[in-house]
Amino acid sequence: MKIFVLNLERALERRESMLQHLSSLGIEAEILPAVEGARLPASSLPAGTDARLSPGEIGCYLSHVRFWEIVVERGLEHAIVLEDDVRCSPSMLQVAEDVAALGMPFDAVRLSALNPIRGLDITTLPHGGKLVLPNKNPSGTQGYMVTLEGARHLLERLAVPRCPIDTALDAYWKHGLCIPLVSPSVVAEDAGIASSIEGRFGRRQRKTLGRHLARVAEAQRRKFSVFLMARRLRARLQRRAQGNPAQ
Repeated sequence: MKIFVLNLERALERRESMLQHLSSLGIEAEILPAVEGARLPASSLPAGTDARLSPGEIGCYLSHVRFWEIVVERGLEHAIVLEDDVRCSPSMLQVAEDVAALGMPFDAVRLSALNPIRGLDITTLPHGGKLVLPNKNPSGTQGYMVTLEGARHLLERLAVPRCPIDTALDAYWKHGLCIPLVSPSVVAEDAGIASSIEGRFGRRQRKTLGRHLARVAEAQRRKFSVFLMARRLRARLQRRAQGNPAQ
């Protein structure tokens, strides 16, 4: 399975540290030059980019979009992207291969989570861990796998930075995407490395009753949407286990 590492060209120390870490696990990776948002003229941004995003958030988002594009350009059935400030479990690649072997219509599978994992269990993986469909925001894009068809869907629906990239993936259910995650996570942020993204979208939003009620209503819609998606996935897995792969 192809593995990419997002890394700013000037961040040589991070690049070397990340490659050494992966090498110690017997993993080869290709460096994918990250987009430096601060160097992008406003005129070059995709139409519809939210002006409230910081340059770092825009660069991070467009770096992930470039990853999706490469998956499609190369026709990769599955690929993993890692940010350059993470540490991976020795089981990461096996877990990803276990998920790929399920043959399910996943667009992406998150291998990391910054927040506690909350959601509906889909299945237990052969070599340990579970596949969970989140109904709470896991946040973070430290590591995830995409499928070829999933990369196409992501480009169709999420190519324009309208929020931070992890917020966009958290809202998968709104965009008709299927993005479960593995639990426990097999990719984690390295707490000893400072983030290269400054600022945070929406951090100055004032709390109001209207916003609170809207969040409550959205949470209920999300729970229902995720419940239906989880039920479909479980039913498909059961049919496959019975030797009937029909959708």
